Amino acid sequence: MKRSWQKLGFVSSPRRAQSVSVPPHLSFRCRRDFSSTFPALSSEAQDEPTKFRPAYNQLSLGKVKDQVREERQAKLKRSVEARYSDHTQVYEQYIAVVSTAEGHPLPLETHQAVLRACTPRLRDIRKYTARSLQERKLDWHRLTHPYETRFEKIMQNIADAGFNPSIKDYHFIISQFAAVGYYAGIRQYMRQMDEVGPEPTQQTFGYLLQAIAHRVSLPASRLGRPAIVRELVGLTIQVLREMFDRRIPPSSMSLDLAFRVLSEAYDLKGLAELLRLGYGVDLDYLDSPPMHGASVPSTSTAGLSPFSTNILNALLETLGRWGQISKMVYVFETLTNPLPAPAKTDDGFDDDDDDFSPIQQEWKPPSAEPNTTSFNILIKHCVGHKYPALAEHYARQLMHEEHVTTVRLRQELREKPSSEVAAPRRAVTVATLRPIHGFANRTHDTELLRRVIRACTLATRMKYRSWTYYNQTKSKYDTRLAPLAPDTPIAPESPPSPSPSSSSSPSSGHSRRLTFNVLTHLWVLRNDITEISDLRRNAIDTLSSAITKCKARLGRRVWEGKDVYLRDKEARVVVDPEAWKGMVNFRESRRRVNPRPQVKKRSGGRFNPARSPRS
Repeated sequence: MKRSWQKLGFVSSPRRAQSVSVPPHLSFRCRRDFSSTFPALSSEAQDEPTKFRPAYNQLSLGKVKDQVREERQAKLKRSVEARYSDHTQVYEQYIAVVSTAEGHPLPLETHQAVLRACTPRLRDIRKYTARSLQERKLDWHRLTHPYETRFEKIMQNIADAGFNPSIKDYHFIISQFAAVGYYAGIRQYMRQMDEVGPEPTQQTFGYLLQAIAHRVSLPASRLGRPAIVRELVGLTIQVLREMFDRRIPPSSMSLDLAFRVLSEAYDLKGLAELLRLGYGVDLDYLDSPPMHGASVPSTSTAGLSPFSTNILNALLETLGRWGQISKMVYVFETLTNPLPAPAKTDDGFDDDDDDFSPIQQEWKPPSAEPNTTSFNILIKHCVGHKYPALAEHYARQLMHEEHVTTVRLRQELREKPSSEVAAPRRAVTVATLRPIHGFANRTHDTELLRRVIRACTLATRMKYRSWTYYNQTKSKYDTRLAPLAPDTPIAPESPPSPSPSSSSSPSSGHSRRLTFNVLTHLWVLRNDITEISDLRRNAIDTLSSAITKCKARLGRRVWEGKDVYLRDKEARVVVDPEAWKGMVNFRESRRRVNPRPQVKKRSGGRFNPARSPRS
């Protein structure tokens, strides 16, 4: 049988079948596959024209190329559809298939599948970029995507094949660039979308803002960072204006990213522009509609995001970090207590005044309900910029709000089931009183320390009464948690999550209303009682230490014959040391009659306290 195949020219001798040669116009891989399939076409075999030339003439080179192309396409398809595949191998197979696809263009679906399989996952790309920046292999000013050339090649092949990339293809590439902060590449692809289509959408601009925010968060040199941050802030405002001109409403995520960028630079005008374009809030005149243009107020709310509690907290945090305490207090007092809407009147003179009133639509001033985080941000920044009186005011206000909320919560639980009652959003926590305690400790303000101790005592008593009440009546309420969605994975066991009042991470978006759960409420109350009680003990120790230091300092002046200030006499007088002991309640130190002998540690060996010292 073997001899018959050798006569036909398909099998050569074993010695001559080792080296293989194929026509040079085929690619290397094609030649390799071709030679392995047809070993008769070796270089040594072609040296014998009479034996192998008849078999070569009988083969169809076109059929061989079609067979190789189909095999490579099938291999590429298997690699793309595999769950775990090497992205570099997929791209090499794609290039090999494209190089042999003469007159047979690949379908659009193959290009799109390779586009998504030729790069690692986003988190891997971010890790690689962060590690390269840390090792100084990449420059912060020239940051690009490591696989940008692959994307360009595939998009060019799609265009050469006569197809148009879809919006999902552009978004995939843009999301890859956003993961590493390559905003220049995103702007380039957005210009390409404006030229050939499709037009950028809200998601496209969101990816651009994500890239800018990520670039700001990356480490950079202290000398060049301020200039780059100012450039990125200007680009952020430009993007928001472009969205406004295209009538594309920014999403809550986009506005949150813009907040992050603006918080890195002290740009109050940029923040005011963001609030005006995104939420319709004029930072200078919060009780009036925002000015659109020179002097025309804009009363239209189309395309504006609703102003929520999380937006309020982010704004307060930004203003407080910038040191704008007066503006922060103004924003809080105005946006949490908006003016009532003006009542409509049927006065006959209204028709005559239409020409003088530029506002023809009803405008509702923006407002948001504060929570515990709002008050804690105010107190933290007021104390940080040495306004303890404002911090005490907001601490008392929060304590009053907690009392009102507790009374209203009990009343609603009597009238409604617990599943229809909202969880409390305002309560005194340890984060409310700790900044004031720290300021009083640093300044040695004993009166402020006493007020902090009293506030801790009142808050602990109020919370303990609430805990006792709900612990005794918890059997009346529904203790079942809200049911999970069918597709929601079940999280591991953990303590109940605290109520929204204890949240401390402001971010944009809508505030999620949680329903009342008695077990969660008891858990939060117990933690607050424990933490505030610990703070009260620390405040008592701090007050005792401050009083002792003050007595010692003034006592040294008294024993040296110097004058001290007495409040009852409102003057500085010289006080007798014996009289001073009675004023400040000095007590004599008690000494032991038989003091314990000092035990010295012997050099070498281990000290044993039970062994009596040597005489």
